[in-house]
Amino acid sequence: MYFDVAQLTCNIDSRKILSSIEESPRSAREIAEMTSITISRCYRMIREMEQLNILCRAETDRRVASYISNLRSVELRLEDDHISLTVDYRDGIRTELNLGPQDLEITPQDQLVQDLLTVDGSNEPSTVS
Repeated sequence: MYFDVAQLTCNIDSRKILSSIEESPRSAREIAEMTSITISRCYRMIREMEQLNILCRAETDRRVASYISNLRSVELRLEDDHISLTVDYRDGIRTELNLGPQDLEITPQDQLVQDLLTVDGSNEPSTVS
């Protein structure tokens, strides 16, 4: 989930959407027009960002749903052998994730997958004479 937030905020279309609703709420149609993103992609991105609490529905008296950014800041730091992600939301929530070398080690199952992907050639007998 945490890296889903980081990945979405690095996506160009997500950033366009977030920029368009940073200051004031807008409908999906308004967002699509401002960002030149298709309305279907806009709805898909809004739904995904809403599930991750990146944006939320604004309390407006309009009959059409309006959305506003819920992000204050996202900070991803890579330091030596550590990765940290800090997300500050406008509603006051702060989420932090810190991963060290022990969290980033390859598990035996991951190693097996890597070994399978790096096999040179086939173990099957050749049919060429």
